[in-house]
Formats: sequence, structure tokens, C-alpha cells
Amino acid sequence: MFPLVLSILAGIAAPAAAAAGPSACSNITTQLGSSKVSSNLLSQEYSNSLEYWNALLDDYKPSCVVYPKNAQDVSVMVQAIRAADSRFAIKAGGHNPNTFYSCVDNGVLLDLSDMTEKSYDPHTTLATFQPGGVFGDIYDYFVKYNRTVVGARLAGVGTGLALGGGMSYLSPQYGLACDSFRELEIVLPSGEIVTASEDSNPDLFFASRGGGGNAYGVVTKYTVQSRPVGQFYAGNLIFPFPQKDKVIEAIGNFIKYNTDPKAAIIGTYEKLGTPDLNLNLDEAIIMFLVYDGEDSGDAFKNFTSIPTILNTMSLKTYPEVVNMPIPLSTELSRGANMFRVGVHRPENCSYENALDVWRNWAESNKGRYELLSLDFQPVPKSLTDASKAQGGNAMQMPDGPWYWLNYLLTTPPGMSEPDYKAVQASYRDMIKSVGNAEGLPLFINDANHDQNPLQTFSTFAKLQEIKKTYDPDNFFADRTGGWSFA
Repeated sequence: MFPLVLSILAGIAAPAAAAAGPSACSNITTQLGSSKVSSNLLSQEYSNSLEYWNALLDDYKPSCVVYPKNAQDVSVMVQAIRAADSRFAIKAGGHNPNTFYSCVDNGVLLDLSDMTEKSYDPHTTLATFQPGGVFGDIYDYFVKYNRTVVGARLAGVGTGLALGGGMSYLSPQYGLACDSFRELEIVLPSGEIVTASEDSNPDLFFASRGGGGNAYGVVTKYTVQSRPVGQFYAGNLIFPFPQKDKVIEAIGNFIKYNTDPKAAIIGTYEKLGTPDLNLNLDEAIIMFLVYDGEDSGDAFKNFTSIPTILNTMSLKTYPEVVNMPIPLSTELSRGANMFRVGVHRPENCSYENALDVWRNWAESNKGRYELLSLDFQPVPKSLTDASKAQGGNAMQMPDGPWYWLNYLLTTPPGMSEPDYKAVQASYRDMIKSVGNAEGLPLFINDANHDQNPLQTFSTFAKLQEIKKTYDPDNFFADRTGGWSFA
């Protein structure tokens, strides 16, 4: 899918600079050995590293893929990349759909998948894990201690999600994933290995809690506050689309009035690109309802009182919760995926208006998409209170309630470049027409590159200064993709 054109548009360096990739790969191989470097395009190891949730990114071919085991390996790689002046990318789970955020063409790909060490300290209840693997693996490890960590709501999402904030089913109780950070091991753009915490490099620690991902260095180890975990009353409710008005009213009431921090929801409206034949066969509503405990009381009554097509509510373990609606849902949903995000206060944005604008676009653009999804993600006051109680994150989140809207667009395979650009632009303009609330941050995890989410943070100027401190010559900014600090 037109990788060369996209590479040019994204500012890939001229041929002389492109030779820097092989040079960096050669230096890394000399220092770390060939067992940690793959440059064979036909090898299974290399191919596995080039699988992304946005399948369009699979087309980009790094000069080599490097598989570090620890911070020392990453330090060697960063210094070799800097010496060669090569482009590079850092990949954990590969779920971010933005071009060059975790993929690279003619450069070095740091695949963190071999960094999977984990530990639990029962005396401090702190959990430690490296950035490789996905959150499902991490949940499976800590559940044997009857503990978990605040992380992704889908098992197949990688740990990089936490650096962008990280919304969890546990967030109404404990804040975002980044709020649970207690200490981070980070390899700086200079290659220096440092610790970031409230006591050591506190500015770096602040910025790393939701302030731009691996923009300040490569995070090679997380130490986080673990949380107790038991049985959950959870499941999916699937509604026929004619119930859309009742469901959107229930979502709005939950956002505005729910005060039980153990209750969490995602409200998703799904639209297929196939004709509906006037039978609404192309659309459905899927609610994700999760209660931390065996009895949810009346927390979900407004949803369960509406007639459903399917109700899977039951007692579940946390690993079962993050595999809703089916196991491997992240992997199975691979495609030409792209996110955009909106943010709204319940009193200033009509839920119905956002839904109607989105649905009207969907009806007018049949055949230009495979799947659309509009997800309502509440940010209750209990979440923002929990964040502030732990020192706050890089967003310095205003008091809830408010909510994020996630807009997913999956385009058909084999789409031409002009058609792809046109549908992306049209979708962007539709979302812009809904508007956003003033004074609220866009959610980095769901943002498109052109939305510049950092600029919506009240702390943006502070983050710019921290970025200058730890990446003074803009090496990370110029040689890898990521959010703009300009």
C-alpha cells in the first residue's frame, strides 16, 4: 500500500541518509552479536516484527530489527543509531496506528518483544515489568498473586499504551495506567540509563506519565503500584440499532450521574460498510460493562433494562474481562485502521448530536470503509480524583465528569492512494464539525498525528522544556516519529 509515497510525504531522509540504517545495523551487530539483530527480509523473526494493528504499516521495511534484552542493550543501540545518524522506531505491541510511531523504513527497528521479565514484591505490593509483550501476558502473571496492574482494556495491546495515559476498567478507582507509575528505567537519547521517579529526575517522571510516549527516552522497565483483583461481574450487551436512542440516553446518564468507582463502561456504536437493505443489518451497539466485584447492584440497570440481542454478563476473572468480547480480538481486528479522538463535557455536547453526525457520514460514505466505530469513554470524577491523589499526570486532568470519544475508521484493503487520502480527510472534517470542549485534553492513545494532542494539555509549555532538557539536539524528535512538541 503506497509505502514509498507515504515515506516521502512523512519526510524520510534523502538516499545518502538512508544508508545510515545499514551502518547502524552493522555497528549494533558488532557490539551485541548477530543473535540480537535480524536483517533477513525472508526470515520469520523479521516478518513477525513487521506486524502492526494498522496493517498498512506492515509495508515499511527497516534495515534491521534489533531485539534488546535489557537497558544496556538499548543503550548500545541508541548510541550506534546516533553515531550513524540513522532513523529508528521503538515497537512494543505495535497498536498505535500512526505512521512511523512504531515502524521505520530504511532505519533501525527496536523490537522490545524479548524484554518480558516481571516480578512482584508482596511487602511493598509493587509490580515490575519490562516493556515487551502485551498487557494480557502481564495480567496473567500477576493474577497468581491476586493482583493486577492498571493497563489496557484489551489483552492484545502493548505496554506503550501506559505512556500515553492508558484507560483501564480499573481507572475509575485508580486513575489512568500512568498514574500508577512509581519508578521508570529510561535510556535517554544520549544512551545514558537513568531512573525517573518522584525523587530522581522528577521532571522526566512527570513527562513520562502520559506526556508523549517514548519522546524523552526509551522506557525499559516499569515499577507500578499493583492493585487487588478478584471476581468481576462483567460482559457485553449487544443491542439492535433501533435501540440507539435509549442506549445513548443510558450512556449519558451513566457519564453524568454514576458515582460508583467500581463500575466502568465503554459504549460502542458499530457500522459496517455493507448495504443495510433497510433492515439495520449493517449496524449494532455493543456495551462493555465491568464491575469490580461480584454484585454490581443497580450500577448497570439503565442498560440491562433495554432489550438486547445478546447478554453475556457473568462472573469473570480479570484475564477473562480483558478478552471480551472474544479472545484475540486485538489480533483479529488487524486491518487498515486509524484512530481519531474527541473530548466533551456532558453539559456542552449532545451525545445524540455526535452520534447523528457520525451516522450520517457513515450512510453517505458506504463502500469507502469496512468498519466504523464510535466509542464513548467516561472520565468520572473518581478517576480524576485518583489521578490527583497520586501526584497527577502530564495531562493534569480537570475534574470529571467528562468523556472521550474514540473514532475508528477501517478502510478496505487495496484502496488507491487518492481514495485513501480523500476518505481520511472527509472523516477528519466530520469529526472536526462535532467540535471539542475547551480546557480538556485530547487522549493521546486515541489521537491522530495531525490532532496535535499535546497542545491541548495545560502543561504543554512545561513538557516542551522537559523535552529540550532530555533531547537537547532533537535527535529523537528528528530521527523517529511521534507527537509534535513544536
